[in-house]
Amino acid sequence: MAAAQTRPHGAAPLKLSHRISAAGEAIVVIDGELDIATTDLAVSYVKQVIDQHRGPVIADLAALSFCDAQGLSALLRMTGHAHRAGCSFQLASPSPALVKILRITGLDRRFPTSRRPT
Repeated sequence: MAAAQTRPHGAAPLKLSHRISAAGEAIVVIDGELDIATTDLAVSYVKQVIDQHRGPVIADLAALSFCDAQGLSALLRMTGHAHRAGCSFQLASPSPALVKILRITGLDRRFPTSRRPT
């Protein structure tokens, strides 16, 4: 399991890690705040996982404490990169607040979601 962490401008840290499940899916854990200060790191990390794994990717958002408009944009960039690489991209365990924002913006149709990844 690899990990990345940042603490830009005194903000809450963003912790990123991934593992490969028994089913062969890359599960990327995004822990902390996904906002203007952290999106570039998160997108770079997930793109690297996609490029190295070349299989299905699940973004585990159970520990995501905040996601602003830049965070939504980052999730779109991640899914776009996955689709260009021929990989599926799915969100797992988004908070009720994030699900609501995805529904309001119509992005829920762009992101298949599931409960906890295995």
